[in-house]
This record gives sequence, structure tokens and C-alpha cells, in this order.
Amino acid sequence: MNRLIISLTCLVAMVWTAQAQEQTWREMPYYLKGYEKEYARSPKEAALAWFQDARFGLFIHWGPASLYAKGEWVMYNQKIPLDEYVQKAREFKGEKFNAQDYVDLAVSAGMKYITFVTKHHDGYALWDSKASDYDSMDFTPQRDFVKELAVACRKAGLGLFLYYSVGLDWHHPFYLPRSMYNAARPDYPVQPAQYKYEKPEDFKHYMNFAKTQIMELCTQYGPIAGLWFDTVGGVYEYPDLFNIQEVYDMIHTIQPHALVVFKTGANGNEDFITGERNMGSLAPLFKNAGLPKSVQDAADHSWESNKNKPAELNIPIQTMAWGYMESPRQRQKSKEEVLELLNDCAKMNANLLLNIAPYPDGRIQEENIKTLKEVGEYLRKYGFPKLNTKDYMKYRTKSEQKVEEEEINRTAN
Repeated sequence: MNRLIISLTCLVAMVWTAQAQEQTWREMPYYLKGYEKEYARSPKEAALAWFQDARFGLFIHWGPASLYAKGEWVMYNQKIPLDEYVQKAREFKGEKFNAQDYVDLAVSAGMKYITFVTKHHDGYALWDSKASDYDSMDFTPQRDFVKELAVACRKAGLGLFLYYSVGLDWHHPFYLPRSMYNAARPDYPVQPAQYKYEKPEDFKHYMNFAKTQIMELCTQYGPIAGLWFDTVGGVYEYPDLFNIQEVYDMIHTIQPHALVVFKTGANGNEDFITGERNMGSLAPLFKNAGLPKSVQDAADHSWESNKNKPAELNIPIQTMAWGYMESPRQRQKSKEEVLELLNDCAKMNANLLLNIAPYPDGRIQEENIKTLKEVGEYLRKYGFPKLNTKDYMKYRTKSEQKVEEEEINRTAN
């Protein structure tokens, strides 16, 4: 039955592709207003010019994991049984999620785009996906949160990037087993019966599923600023299984203006790069994690191929997890700290993508609202820090160098 469903959804995706090319993608996207000359030469040229001028974006990590209030990796870190997690996800309602609140906050802070987590590693989709019933339309909310946000962004002129975890999925039956990739599954004493992967050919079912969902994101919500992919370790280790270039080509065929990013690079063909907390090759991180030399080499190759492209630094406004967490160690950054990050990014000629973690019901944390409004007031009065034109590759920040170590220690505990 799983194979039949996947085959049917792929067939539907092919139909959507043809329909999409006959619809709105021939027109210049709403958020590129003012970049008509660049767009006439190339949709991607216009999109990259807009992106480099944007400077500041809002990242939103939110979903069923927020119910646990222990961060977005709670299913993995606490080895929550798959059935138990799915049942808990039915309690996720998002009843106070208001897309306009997020758009208004982004605009007031001086941001030009929003990056929304549409599916994190737990596999739960925050839109009406025909490829799965594990989504916010078929589960309790009965809402398409991506659609709501897309409509609000269009009205405000904000670009919308859609985050999609293609590199991890703890829910899908045919994702890689833990024996092949440590982060692939929680370290369960006994593998759940729902996990079906037995041989490399089985992984095609997962990739067909992922491509179908990505196709939905590219065809159902009007022009998007781009796709923001995560995580990259498994892609480095098994590049032939993922064949990520095929995904990139699919996106660019449907929406030629849409930018594709996969951290500092999955294969070196990304449109821009984004660094998590710091900028640079991920090879040292993978070396410390004990991943093979081939993975480290792939990370270095992607970095070298992409390092002169436009850049973005993604950092949470909270000091620990990216998703909602209740902990005495959790602290929200102040206006001064956010302005320092903007200054660090200006030195690197990079945008700042600042993450917030809403409450489980969808409300924005009050302290986040206060800080971002204060940042916006400052930027309207004094403007953004000047970009560094002399040292383009100074990809480091002072204020976040120790945070990664804290994150690792927290995960270990």
C-alpha cells in the first residue's frame, strides 16, 4: 500500500508540474518589485539581488515537538516511541496561530522575509499534503498553516522561504536505518515495526515521497522565495541515494526565481549559503561526530564551491534549542545582542536569519515581540550597519562561538 500511494503521488506531482508552468511562474514574483531590470535578464539574478539587499529575516521553528517544551529534537533525544509521538501530535492544535501576527512582527522589525519550518525531522507537515495524512490538515488543527502564512506574506510584500527537512525523517517508513546513519532514527532498544528499510532500493520510496511534498510546496502557494533544506550529514554520506541535484532542478524548473539553500552546501550547486550559528565548512563538526572522511571531504568541497556566494547566518533568538523549550537555562537575546549579531553579519556581508520558537498554541513569545520591535525602532532611526566591502570572507561571529558547545552538552544530557 505504501508503494502504491507513493507512486500515485508522484504521478500527481508530474501533473502539478505541467500545470504550474502554465500558471503564475511566468510573472515576476510580488516580493521582487523594484528588481524589474534584473528580472528581465534572469529571474535568479533578480532574486539574488533582492536577497542580498534583504539583510534580515525571521525564522520560525514550530510544530508538535513544541508540546514537550524540550526543543525540536525531543523525539530523538528522549527516544520517544514513534506511536507515542504520533499520538501526542494529535494534541497539537495551533489554535492561536495567526499568520498576520508573524508578518506584522517581521515588518516592524525591519525584516524582508520569513523562513517557515514546514516539516521538521519528526516528519509532521504543517500544510495540506496529499502525499501523507501525517499533517496539520488531516490531524487535529485541520488547517493549512503554510497557506495562511503565504497569503499574509504576499499581502505584506515579504518573501517566504519554506524549510523542509529532506535530510532526516524519523517518521517515514523507508528512511535510512540508524545502522547506516546515526541521526537517522532515535536509538530505540527495538526498531519499530513501522520502519521498513531493508536495502538501498527502498530509499527511493522516501525520496519519491519527499520530492512529492517539495513539489506541493512549489505549486500550491504561489511564488516562493525558495526552499531551505536541512540536514546535510546523511546527504554527504549517501549522495547517490539522495541525488539532491534532481531536487534542485525540479524546483528551478517550476519556479526559476526560487533560491535553493542547503546549509553551506550539499553538493556545491546551491544559490546561496547559510551557516548555523557560525559560517564555514562543516567538516570539523563531522570529524568531531566521528563521521567518515568522505563526509568531511564532501563538506569541504561544498564550502569551497559556495563560499563566494551570497550568505546568511541563522541563529536562534533563544540561547539553547531552536524549538520551544522551558528550562531555567533558556534565555532570550536582548535588543543589544540582536544588534550585535546584525553588526557581525554586516562584517561578513551576510543576512541575519533570526529564529523564534512560538508557544505550542501558536502565539509568539512576549519577550520576542518586545525585543524585535525595539530592534525595528533602532533600525528605522539609525539604519542597518554598513556592509564590509574589504573583507568579504570574514565568516565568523564573536557572540555565538560557545553556543554550539552548550548545545552539544545539552543534547548529551
